[in-house]
Amino acid sequence: MKTLICIPTYNEAENIKKILLTIFDLKLKDVDILVIDDNSPDGTSQIVKKIAKNNKGNKVFVLDRKKKEGLGKAYVAGFKWALDGKYQRIISMDADFSHDPKYLPIMLEKSKDYDLVIGSRYIKGGKIVGWQWHRYVNSYGANFFTRLILLLKPKDATAGFKCYSSDFLNSINLDKIIAGGYAFQVEMVNLAQEEDCKITEFPITFVDRQVGESKISGELSRSIKTVFQLALRKKLYRQIIKFGVVGFIGTIIDLGFYNLFAIGLAANIYASRIISFTLAATSNYFLNRIWTFRSKEKRVARQFTQFFFISVIGLLMNLVIMKLLESVVAPIESEFLRKNTPVLIAIVIVLFWNFFANKYWTFKEKK
Repeated sequence: MKTLICIPTYNEAENIKKILLTIFDLKLKDVDILVIDDNSPDGTSQIVKKIAKNNKGNKVFVLDRKKKEGLGKAYVAGFKWALDGKYQRIISMDADFSHDPKYLPIMLEKSKDYDLVIGSRYIKGGKIVGWQWHRYVNSYGANFFTRLILLLKPKDATAGFKCYSSDFLNSINLDKIIAGGYAFQVEMVNLAQEEDCKITEFPITFVDRQVGESKISGELSRSIKTVFQLALRKKLYRQIIKFGVVGFIGTIIDLGFYNLFAIGLAANIYASRIISFTLAATSNYFLNRIWTFRSKEKRVARQFTQFFFISVIGLLMNLVIMKLLESVVAPIESEFLRKNTPVLIAIVIVLFWNFFANKYWTFKEKK
């Protein structure tokens, strides 16, 4: 399997020769190196070209870019170069020895069975050396926040030391990557998870750079913005919002028909309630089928029965939750808050029950 190690650089003249020679010493089979340089004024590109000319073993290439556009843009350019060169495995790593080349053999071995291999700082056995406490807190907090918002499974979602399969990179549109900076690492994990790729992590010791300057300054605010952009793209969140809108429409239908029958026609209130609930549930079913989940299931009657059953369970849950909260809200002086707080809490809880029950049962997608 042909492998390409992509190393993005900007002013890494003090590190690049040492990192390349260290990789050469590993004598890795069928492994080439691509240095993606963003027009470093310190001559990084020229150093690499000189090494490439004199080196008779591993192939070393330089991809010169006209300006500094960020880590994400550099990696996208490198990945396209790798795919054009028919490489089967593409590794991303830093030039400053934060990612120790000694882990490359482990990564290559694991990549035989996985589409994405992550050198992780945050699983058992992984650690960080050389950071001050506030930087560690910032990194861990950002990683936790990112995983929570995007529902990512890997423990180190912000890791930069990775190995990708060409199958995965070919399955996505690299031109639609939105992260230009360090949030690129998060976006790639998110895409791999959405593509149902096989992902694994192995522990590494991440060592802070000893030479040169960090490029991470100013990245936090841009990364937060990117994470929220990615969240808005997630199918799950879009479905929850649509489900809530459909639920709101159903509530209006429910109340409208109840008042029509119970007050306008003076019908029995219980009969009116059953009819209005049934009409609202029917409306909710078809709107969710067509709009929220875009279901193509042909057995509509069976699907509707499942949806209606879940709706009835939700209604019972609503009443039970309201009853249980009566004593909790009793001390509240405001009559409006005392009567409506249990209702709102019950609505929110039942909304999520209805959503996930329908998503993973009624409208379960077939693989």
